[in-house]
Amino acid sequence: MADDATEFWEGFEKETGEKVEARSIGEYFKGGPGDIGVWGLLILTDKSFRFKYMPSEHWIFAIFKRSDKTRPKEKPVDIVISREDMTGFKAPKRDLMSRIFAPAFPRCIVKYRGPDGERDCVFTLDPSSGLLAALERLASSGQEGATAGE
Repeated sequence: MADDATEFWEGFEKETGEKVEARSIGEYFKGGPGDIGVWGLLILTDKSFRFKYMPSEHWIFAIFKRSDKTRPKEKPVDIVISREDMTGFKAPKRDLMSRIFAPAFPRCIVKYRGPDGERDCVFTLDPSSGLLAALERLASSGQEGATAGE
């Protein structure tokens, strides 16, 4: 299993030409906060922030799959936001009470410049993965114009 993961990440870096800095499993919400999300990989590289979802019957994704018979057939989702286009990042504050009573995976927003102007990418992520901390560091450093928020 570890060899498969190592091969996947080496292949990813070779295919994209980007170095992975942090990654997490998470959920992307296409329509915004009220939408039903899809689970996939969230990846921060030296050049971009990505969400990668490929429909799969792999057991890990089956655990998180929602049973909704009215949903249309899922299609691959591959979002790539250049770090240069990232303009902000918002994540909820995680104090002791929120860690106890709030959802395990916090809902976050990456703000970026899209072809139609300022846009938001809404997702959840595993806070223990290191991706949340990496995005917060990126935003607080002001790198690529990103700014932190609540």
